[in-house]
Amino acid sequence: MISSVPAFTEWNSPPEEGELRLIPIGGLGEFGMNALVVHGPQNLFLVDCGQLFPSDDQPGIDAVVPDFAYLEPFAAELQAVLLTHGHEDHIGALPTLLRRWPVPVYGTAFTLGLVEGKLREHGLDPGLLHPVPDYGRVAVGGGEVSAEWIPVTHSIPDACALALHTPQGVIVHSGDFKLDPAPLDGRLTGLDRLRALGDAGVRLLLADSTNVQRPGRSPSESACREGLNAAFRATRGRLVVTTFSSHIHRIQTLLDLAYEHHRQVVLLGRSLERNLALARGLRRLALPDDFLVDTRDAARYDPGELLVLCTGSQGEPMSGLARLLRREVKGLALAPGDRLVVSARAIPGNEVAISRMLDEAERQGADTALEGLGMVHVSGHGQREELADLIRAVRPAQVAPVHGTYRNLRAHGALAESLGWPREHISLLDGGQCLRLFADGRVDLSGAVPVGKCFVHEGVDHMVDARVVQDRLILQEDGVVFATLLVDPATGALRADPTILSRGFVVRSDDETYGDLLRGVARQAFESAPAEVRQDPEALREAIRQALRRIIRKTTQTRPLVVPVLLETPE
Repeated sequence: MISSVPAFTEWNSPPEEGELRLIPIGGLGEFGMNALVVHGPQNLFLVDCGQLFPSDDQPGIDAVVPDFAYLEPFAAELQAVLLTHGHEDHIGALPTLLRRWPVPVYGTAFTLGLVEGKLREHGLDPGLLHPVPDYGRVAVGGGEVSAEWIPVTHSIPDACALALHTPQGVIVHSGDFKLDPAPLDGRLTGLDRLRALGDAGVRLLLADSTNVQRPGRSPSESACREGLNAAFRATRGRLVVTTFSSHIHRIQTLLDLAYEHHRQVVLLGRSLERNLALARGLRRLALPDDFLVDTRDAARYDPGELLVLCTGSQGEPMSGLARLLRREVKGLALAPGDRLVVSARAIPGNEVAISRMLDEAERQGADTALEGLGMVHVSGHGQREELADLIRAVRPAQVAPVHGTYRNLRAHGALAESLGWPREHISLLDGGQCLRLFADGRVDLSGAVPVGKCFVHEGVDHMVDARVVQDRLILQEDGVVFATLLVDPATGALRADPTILSRGFVVRSDDETYGDLLRGVARQAFESAPAEVRQDPEALREAIRQALRRIIRKTTQTRPLVVPVLLETPE
């Protein structure tokens, strides 16, 4: 139960003896960027290290990763990263972390295979990777804590829950999971092991909350076969299917159906080709050598003899599907009689891009309707009854929902309460909030550490400041206004009226008159500035910027980026 413990005010001080800190620095209050810090007197490591994909209001950004500020005071102490599975929202920030802290990374074979390619792309050492088999156990750091990988079913091979054996008791982290009774690869969730841990006593369960608001159970992956088979039967031309390139189980179903329907397979998308090669090498995928057709040879086949598998299920502009729709793939072009099937869920925020993609496919003659086909996608996350089954199997003393918005976390907490867990044994965390477990049984949920988002722009070797992202958004929405003032360095006076230049900034029909207004405001801001401001160029630019922003906002209700430029022009 929660009781009085020492105050958590100095987060940058090390844990005291007997204390274990669990700090989500990403993945709470959002979907994605999952990362959990586990910190004790002898141990400091991460469970997962994921990214968020940028949204439309983050132009020019390639990835959003956690702020690792909490780790900085303990830079020499970080020991490892433990991975539950290989989705980008769990591994995507690893290059950023490992560039700063090159520590060992542990995970299952397929997970590390995905990470290895990522590290090589970033010039990082793949020797940091250490594979762990199902039910394998690894001592972390000095050995006070050990981690055990327990298989779970999910929409990617080799996904696992983690059991952390600590001096404060066993902590079970579910990772992303579902309880699929008939997984295509035969690899069942290790419920027997989870029950055995529950019998011995589990201190805390950290459980995935993604689908907690969906009643019942998530359908088995095998349920997709019927709907996809119907798509094959209903298509007389090319069948184009887009799904996540890491969804090897779904891809295996599509390959099996293509074989049964006597269709050759064309792959579009580098990640798809890379992931299939990895899965094939690890024997996670059965793919005959003569089954694939190069895009350059696709024109030699009748459209009804082809299955085109491609990336781009989220409307990504550089994906294989996007290239196909732009008619950039020689030998392949959509035509009447073809069908496009999106065998994936829409990640929140991608709905508009997906709608545009489907509309363009229809414009080119392809059928995109799914009515009458049956299921072509099922979730890889367990629904409400499966989350209840996990709680009942593990029977933890304390429950802490993770992975999802606060609404999801709260609904998951209510589920645990309905199963008999007292409210004081259920911890609802916010990002950065520290859950402390003590060896004597005390629990504390009072403090928080600095957390946030860092923006990655490929090709830039440092993080992009959030202000840069905001400026880009302003430029995209309201444009930019430049105010140039020519200053005599001898007298400090203006040598001429300020000049105003704008780009992407729409005002009114009387642009010349409006320009006069802005020139007058810039001059007045310059001439009315106190002497100490006139002597500080940055302070002077800021005074002019604020004056222009106020008048523009007042007269146009827009907020363009305002850039004052001071130029000294001696005789």
